[in-house]
Formats: sequence, C-alpha cells, structure tokens
Amino acid sequence: MAAIFIAEVFRYFLAFLLFFAALGKYRTFSQFQTNLTESLGLGRGFSAWLAPALVGLEFGLALLIVAGIAFSYQGMLAALLLFSCFTAFIGYKYVKEGIVKCSCFGESERSVSGFDLLRNVLVILSAAFYLAFAGAADMAWPALLTAAALALILTVIAIEFHDLAMLLVHSSKGYV
Repeated sequence: MAAIFIAEVFRYFLAFLLFFAALGKYRTFSQFQTNLTESLGLGRGFSAWLAPALVGLEFGLALLIVAGIAFSYQGMLAALLLFSCFTAFIGYKYVKEGIVKCSCFGESERSVSGFDLLRNVLVILSAAFYLAFAGAADMAWPALLTAAALALILTVIAIEFHDLAMLLVHSSKGYV
C-alpha cells in the first residue's frame, strides 16, 4: 500500500512539474525559442516549430497524467521518454560544450548545471517508480489529496533544486 501511495505522489509530482515547466517556457517564450536556436544549436525554423510543440506537449502530458489511471500510465510513459531523451540530449551538450541554456521553468538566463541533470535523473526515477507501482484506482480522496499536497512540496523543491543545492554547498563552506 505504501508503494502505491508513493506512486501517486510521483504521479502528481510529474503532472505539476510538467505544468510548471510548460508555464515557465510560455512566460518566457521568445527567450525559450532563442535558447533552442543559440544554446542548443537548433535551426531557427525548427525552433519556431519545436518551441510551441514542447510547451503544448508538456501541458498536454500534465493533463493526461492527472486525467485518470488509464491515461495516467500512458502519460507517465510519455513523460519518462520525454525526460529521458531531453536529459540525455542536454547532458551531452553540457559535457560537450559546458554552457547550455534550456529555459527550465522559465529560467532562460541561467545555464544548466550538474544539479539540474541530477534533478532530471531523479524525475526519471520517480516516473519509473510510478510505472512499476501504479494502481491507485481504489485510493480514497483524502489519500489522493494528501499525495497531491506532498507532490506540490516536491515540485517546489525540484524547481528550485539548483538553488537549494548551491545554498547547501555554500553553507557547508561557510559562505552563507
């Protein structure tokens, strides 16, 4: 039962994370499109097509994941594929070029860090956990609301993961 509850937390977590990722890209849309072209090396025409497609895909997956157990599983499978491909691509660019801007959650000026890649690996693992243990069709509403509340906390931590990790690094060195 605990694994099913944790899977539900991860289901809401990925839905919230995808929603806020899409919202961040939408809010800084022109910079997101520029980052696709300049930082990731994609052509202008392809970036003009890809930018709205990614925003729409993230919004759509967020809705699909919260829609219900049958749709959630398919949405989570797609989110796992999306995060895996994206993390592999960004990780490759990060190792190859060092400085990559991806507009994660609307942060269009900050470069990707190892902490961002670690966050994405943890997101991938949470999606895989959900896929392995999904089965909340009979969970009571209070349990689902609790799972959603915990997922919101995880979402805030994930969105601010780089800053939190840097704060911990600096505080351990006595800089804070």
